[in-house]
Amino acid sequence: PLFQEMRSLRAMLRPVWFQRRRWLSTSSSPSDDIEVKSFLPSEAFVKQFVKRPSHREKLTSLISELQIFLEMFGKDSLPQFTDSIWFTYFNTWLAEERCEFLNHLRLERKNRQLTDGGAEKEQISVINQRKYDNGEMVYAPGFNTLVELRGQDFRGVIDRMYGSRLLSLQRCEEELPKLIVDCRFLTEFSIAVQSTFVKQIQALHDSNWNSRLPFNITVANFRPDNQLAEIIKRHLLFHFGPPSSSDSFSRHPFAPTLTTKGIEYASGSPRSDIMYISWRATQFLPDEPPPNVRAVVLCASKDHQPWSSSVSAAVKDGIEAYRLPLERYVRFEKTTKHLPLSAVSSILRSYFRKDDIGESIRLAVELRNKNARPTDKTEQELFERYKAVVRDAVAKAKEEKPPIPRIKPEQKKPKKHRYTREERRKMREEQAMLSSQSS
Repeated sequence: PLFQEMRSLRAMLRPVWFQRRRWLSTSSSPSDDIEVKSFLPSEAFVKQFVKRPSHREKLTSLISELQIFLEMFGKDSLPQFTDSIWFTYFNTWLAEERCEFLNHLRLERKNRQLTDGGAEKEQISVINQRKYDNGEMVYAPGFNTLVELRGQDFRGVIDRMYGSRLLSLQRCEEELPKLIVDCRFLTEFSIAVQSTFVKQIQALHDSNWNSRLPFNITVANFRPDNQLAEIIKRHLLFHFGPPSSSDSFSRHPFAPTLTTKGIEYASGSPRSDIMYISWRATQFLPDEPPPNVRAVVLCASKDHQPWSSSVSAAVKDGIEAYRLPLERYVRFEKTTKHLPLSAVSSILRSYFRKDDIGESIRLAVELRNKNARPTDKTEQELFERYKAVVRDAVAKAKEEKPPIPRIKPEQKKPKKHRYTREERRKMREEQAMLSSQSS
């Protein structure tokens, strides 16, 4: 069945391959060394989304852009393309955003390989077994452990602890203000920025999930389109679960709530009891947490443009905006003051618990700088060349495409009467006289 499926898929995409070669010839260095057939979409995807000649032409361009990328960055630079990734890639119309999307997938794969240590790194279980055989004391799963907690069992224990902590805080009236993530601008960003913030929301839940003082989190103004919906299915694991167990996944009752409603509705409090956190706000947080605050808002935006600024969102909703006192404790030279959502939440947790906020800020910034990957200038220059190649190829393809002939609509022929107005009037008068005489 697999062979028949591949054969039918190749037959379906045969016209695409002929057009792909012609499209690729417009680029600077065409090559057939890189095999991209393993990256092709499935037969079901092609049947569902590639129905018109324009769709087939677009798929041709995307495969060609993908091959150029693999030629420049290496055949192992991108992850395996699933239909979910193809859906996002296929529905991205701007060439610039498609380039950013491929580069985002490359960097994501590279960071994962650096974190995992690569395939050559020796497994920790093998090292532990060697130590145990040598007579050393090993404390690890399978070695001198009283309780074995792995996989779903470990997740179940943490889930119960997370829920019990939230309930105990509520029962003792010691709960933190509700934490709201404002996603009103998320659908307007590029795919790479959308993926970044969706993963930040997942990381926010992960850090809150393990915290002794968890927030009650709500994601407000969450109105995903088709493109964003595919991204959250891949990265928002607390809501959809991992792909391997998506069918049997049961969502935690205290997991972050996703709602299309606004901030005031999501918080359940009046605007006067809400704080909006923005690093572009003009006033710092008060030294002491205001006793009336029932909710605090973080914005899924980098505040690069006025239209997507968290300050403008706060002003529109009539909510007071504050900034974290980062400059009091950390010196920023070349690094940005924009922190991930999970780092901001840890600072706010210390603030509302009246702990040392300065120490929390220093730890958050230090952790952000430690996890930041250095930018490779060679790769950045190569990526800029790739974008230039794609722009030139798209421009040449548009020039070679024959213009669509425009057919002028036929003008209606002027209506001509067989008799003039005076003749028609005279005929009516004669008919009226004849009818009166006959009567």
